[in-house]
Amino acid sequence: MKLLSLFGLLCLTLTAFTLPDPVDAQRLPVERSMKQNTTKHGFAKVKGNARLGKRAQRFEVRAGDCGWDDGWSDCDNDRERSELYVKKDWRAGTDQWIGFSIYLPPDFKTISRVRTTVGQVKMKGGPTGFTGGFPSEPGVFQMEMLGDRYFLRVHVLSGPFDNVRNDIKDYNLASIRELRGKWTDFVVRVNTKTAPGTIEVYKNGTRVAAHNYNENYAPKAYYFKYGIYRSFVSQHREPMPTQVVYFDEVRMGRNYEKVAVDAQRRAVD
Repeated sequence: MKLLSLFGLLCLTLTAFTLPDPVDAQRLPVERSMKQNTTKHGFAKVKGNARLGKRAQRFEVRAGDCGWDDGWSDCDNDRERSELYVKKDWRAGTDQWIGFSIYLPPDFKTISRVRTTVGQVKMKGGPTGFTGGFPSEPGVFQMEMLGDRYFLRVHVLSGPFDNVRNDIKDYNLASIRELRGKWTDFVVRVNTKTAPGTIEVYKNGTRVAAHNYNENYAPKAYYFKYGIYRSFVSQHREPMPTQVVYFDEVRMGRNYEKVAVDAQRRAVD
């Protein structure tokens, strides 16, 4: 009996060391959206301020923090960013849910001329056009900050595939004032399984935006990016203020319960 007990204890010990950590299994695969954008202050996992668990993801963009990659340069196109690309694309005809929590420091600043994008769903193999004289590959939507507004900006596309017209529809989600100094939970639904599709946003469990999404241009895939991205920064007419945004509990799944932070038993980070 003692030998069996010792053998059982040994098996439990080995299992504890060999089974994957369930927290690790929830983490999304990510990389910098611009390969050459690696400022030390731009991105870090930090302790001491998390929505759940011990760590959160901290993004910081200062004036002039631009990145570049093959075929594109923020520095040459009036942009600044520190942003992650989630390497988990999904196809048209699915019902995709994305959850995350966001925290703005008490001194977080926005301005009235330049939008700060903190999350966006883009398309691979989608339509192309021009915005402000610059080549553009319109996405599905951005989650934007401007003045005291945090809002969803949906792209309503029409016209030729290679010279698409890009109209917009905005939905207010929250004020910047209510986001400062505390965590706020968001869930976004991108449903292209039905026609028309639907885009929905939930804040702290309550739906705050719903849009009928007309899928005129089925791309090869959709993908999600988050962090800090600022475009047409010269419109500010002086150096942009430093902005810091915290993200935590970033998840993707097939229904609300899979991604909503208040429905989880374990932290992502």
